Amino acid sequence: MIEHIQKYKIVITISIVAVAAGFILGGSSLMRRAGNSGGVPLLKIAGRTYDDREFQRLGVESFELISNLARSGDFGLYQFLMGLSAGATSQKDAPEKFFIGRMILRQAKQEFGVYPGPEEISNYIRGLRAFADKDGKFSEETYRNFIEKRIGRLGMTEGDLRDIASDVLAAKKINAILGTGLSVNREIVAQNLALESQQIAGELACLDLDPFEAKIEPTDEQIKTFWEERQDAFTTEALRKFSYVIVTPDMPADPDADKPASSESLSDAAASDEVKKAAAKQKEEEKAKRSAELAEVRRKKQLEIDSRVNDFTDDLDSQKGANFEELLTKNRWELKTTELFSHSKPPKELDIKLRSSSRGGKVIDEMFRIELSSDPLSQFSQPIAIGENQWLIARLDGQEKVRPKTADEAKLEARAQYISEKATEAMKAAATDAVTRIRASLVAGKSFTDAAKEASITKVHEISKVNATYRPDTAKEPSNLFEVARHIDPGAVAEPIIESDRTFILHVAKREVIKEPNAATRLDTQVTSRSTENETLAFTSWLTARTEAAKVEQLYRK
Repeated sequence: MIEHIQKYKIVITISIVAVAAGFILGGSSLMRRAGNSGGVPLLKIAGRTYDDREFQRLGVESFELISNLARSGDFGLYQFLMGLSAGATSQKDAPEKFFIGRMILRQAKQEFGVYPGPEEISNYIRGLRAFADKDGKFSEETYRNFIEKRIGRLGMTEGDLRDIASDVLAAKKINAILGTGLSVNREIVAQNLALESQQIAGELACLDLDPFEAKIEPTDEQIKTFWEERQDAFTTEALRKFSYVIVTPDMPADPDADKPASSESLSDAAASDEVKKAAAKQKEEEKAKRSAELAEVRRKKQLEIDSRVNDFTDDLDSQKGANFEELLTKNRWELKTTELFSHSKPPKELDIKLRSSSRGGKVIDEMFRIELSSDPLSQFSQPIAIGENQWLIARLDGQEKVRPKTADEAKLEARAQYISEKATEAMKAAATDAVTRIRASLVAGKSFTDAAKEASITKVHEISKVNATYRPDTAKEPSNLFEVARHIDPGAVAEPIIESDRTFILHVAKREVIKEPNAATRLDTQVTSRSTENETLAFTSWLTARTEAAKVEQLYRK
């Protein structure tokens, strides 16, 4: 686990920063509720009730503070944050999970008798990278600035920081206690490192799916039987039809756009260089002025159309959507309609990208997210930003939901799937047979290439220097080549490596361990890493069990 966390440290950093940013910018509904109340019961953990003030200080604010400190690169803080918030499914959920985990950890501090002392806490804080100078040493000035100027913005004090440090240290000690007895076999770690340090050479044969597909010609009866056995797998796409309007601001054209360059007059040509430079400068200044004036006019036009769209939406809301056509006529906007169409085959005029969206996508994505309810306004989209400066508002006028296809409708799809499945079965059988024949031929002293040809396989190529860092050419090699090859004895043939459209047969000719000058150090590091991983797994399992036993109640949802 620890190795995987370290491997994706950058991704984890981005995720935690994103979580923190979510609370800085918007916050959760729970956070807002807590901030506006006083002593309101929010959670019950192991029989004890915690109110909004405790949740805010020990949960939300502490979560944010740790996130801020961890950005400096203190990975131990990330581990602490992730460990206690394990199981969170969203940004809003993370601080609550963290709070619950932290309260359980604090109970465990008493049970295990783990109480970090004042000096230990001070030393830990002095070692945080957030308070280090350019030489990596503790900076009292940086620390004091943080305490006096920054931490207060989070609603916290130096005492809260020391409490967090105490909990981080306690978590490390409880990790070690829970991991006691989970020993790491140094010999096995050494063997795994040897496997990782291999360099492999051999041959690779390939069977493509296409020839097997070409041999399969199913009858109509076979296809119908195939469809009958899998009817639920063949369904239609949902179809929808809309009325919509695209609102475009009346933007003035750029008078300088595509304007041909004026020819130089005789007097201009005869002018001195200084006069020419002055004239050119004047032209540029005049052009810049026109450009600025045009930008201002366009800005006002955009604000005007944005305001009109906003007013349109307000009027539509007030009438529950009943006056859609009337409002369009009033604004002199053209109503357009569509026939029924699927999400995968939208009309060309609707197959356009969104102007700006955090999740990307196209207009059609937003239109198919409309979910009808008893509210008449549910059939309308919110104004959708498209193009450079346009808005689109859509109304869902009708739909055909997903349904099972009839035999005729599913015939082509069922035929293709039948052929694919039967061809895959034939390819697997051929590969298994080929491996058996190749192995026998190798025992008889033949080369792998000749053995493959006798097994009717002509696509063979050599591989060499395949190691842990090797990047296969996926056009002709499996992506997991090293993972398979590293366990195969020299001279042996691996079991078929089956992919969706091809199968590989691997022959390992030679395996050799590449000796590294720092092998002993790397082994020590791996043993330590495995020990830490065992401790983390033990702690995670313990925390999960404790959380379940605590019977957490979310009082704010009652």
